Amino acid sequence: MNLQTKQISSRKPHVTPIRRRGTVMAMTAIVLPVLAILAAFAINAAHMQLTRTELMIATDAAARAAGRTFSEIQTVDSAIDAAVTTAALNQVYGDPLRLRSGDDDGEIEFGKTTQPDGRNGRYAFTKIPTGDVRNGEIASAVRVHGLRLDGSLSGNVPLIIPGLLNTNDFETQSDAVAMQVDRDISLILDRSGSMDDINFRWRRGEDPFSTEAMDFAVSQGELSSSTNSNGDTSYYYANGNDSVTYQQYMYENYFNKGTPPTNAWQDLVVAVNAFLDVLEVTSQEEQVSLASYSSSATLDTLLETDFDVIRSKVDQLNTGGNTAIGKGMREGILGLLDSRARPFAAKTMVVMTDGMQNQTPWAQDIARNLMNGYDLTIHTVTFGAGANQQDMQEVATIGGGNHYHAATGDDLVRIFREIANNLPTILTK
Repeated sequence: MNLQTKQISSRKPHVTPIRRRGTVMAMTAIVLPVLAILAAFAINAAHMQLTRTELMIATDAAARAAGRTFSEIQTVDSAIDAAVTTAALNQVYGDPLRLRSGDDDGEIEFGKTTQPDGRNGRYAFTKIPTGDVRNGEIASAVRVHGLRLDGSLSGNVPLIIPGLLNTNDFETQSDAVAMQVDRDISLILDRSGSMDDINFRWRRGEDPFSTEAMDFAVSQGELSSSTNSNGDTSYYYANGNDSVTYQQYMYENYFNKGTPPTNAWQDLVVAVNAFLDVLEVTSQEEQVSLASYSSSATLDTLLETDFDVIRSKVDQLNTGGNTAIGKGMREGILGLLDSRARPFAAKTMVVMTDGMQNQTPWAQDIARNLMNGYDLTIHTVTFGAGANQQDMQEVATIGGGNHYHAATGDDLVRIFREIANNLPTILTK
């Protein structure tokens, strides 16, 4: 049998390539416009979200400024001016946010906040007509409407890529409510000896303790007297007078020298009364405790809503001794830890002195310990040329509060009123 061998070629078979160029170009023509549209939507969406965030920030800032100013200055116009000015300092899509400020059609409203669902529920804002607030109705909150709408002062917002879905711009808005919160307050008062210092600057021949002067005072009921069998006359202070108040009376009514000088303690009593007078008419419910210090310190009252209790206790305090400010603060915190303290109320400590601390513990050390353990604000008030402002500024800085200095009794009253009006403000929306 003859076998024939078939030779197999080593050459690869020829394959004709499929031409795809037309297909890819067709797909590209379809996909690229879709991708471009999606990218445009993404760019516009990011732009819209950024604008909403800017508007929220601007509105929150305006509400906070209005609420804080309304608390401190207590006028509608000051709050409106603060909101408008602060809003304009914040840009939304490159333009200052503008607020309409009319009483009836404005974007700044006044009202009250309540918790309809109880202490753990959300706060609800109830509007009070601005005209009523101007006429004396009490408001405790400010609401600001930040608008970028067609017809608002700032107008709507252009899109980065206009024309999609036949839209060239969009509208957005944001609301913010700033409300004042209740406070539990610890007043800490200096009753050291320097608080009683006074200089009447009597001239030659002016002696309120001469027989003639004291007989005049007896005739006016400022002194009482008795005469013994030897004809010696003794004089006694009457009507709650002491040496200071007696000399003040004689200064004005016997020697006719005008309004008499006062000592630091008397000025402080007037300032505390002014402080309590303001608290009695604020929209919030305040509680006040009282501590005082000299060489030692006492917690004189627990937290009270009846401020006449505070007034009465202040009237009973006596001055004398050294200046142990730290001891006063250590007693004062106990008033804020009592069972009467409210868990949701802001805690405020007001520390007043006319001198220089000269007993440990030092006030700065106590302030640091208090801030490490409790959530509170410490304000400090110095009075007169002898007060150590540097130390008390440091205490206020540690306590996250403000330091105030009063050169005169009128300054002291103004400062205590300012602190009373300085209600904490929080954003609730």
